[in-house]
Amino acid sequence: GLAVPEVDVPTNPFLRLGHSIYLGRFVPFRGGLKSDPIAYSYLPRSMSYLPSGSVLLELIRSAGFSSVNKINLTGGVAQLITAVRSY
Repeated sequence: GLAVPEVDVPTNPFLRLGHSIYLGRFVPFRGGLKSDPIAYSYLPRSMSYLPSGSVLLELIRSAGFSSVNKINLTGGVAQLITAVRSY
């Protein structure tokens, strides 16, 4: 089986705004204090090209997994994707 926790974009507009500010401003600033600022500014940008939830689940199914399920966590800030692959 597969269980993957992953960052997601909340559907609630207030959570989405807060999440955007946190991920786009705070994480790069805080990460840059202890490490390479460029690496931490890349993180939010790298998420912008991730497929939407339904597309991601279909990609997992097309890779041969079954029982594909997505559970939103923390108001949609994160997601847990589970799937089973039989060999």
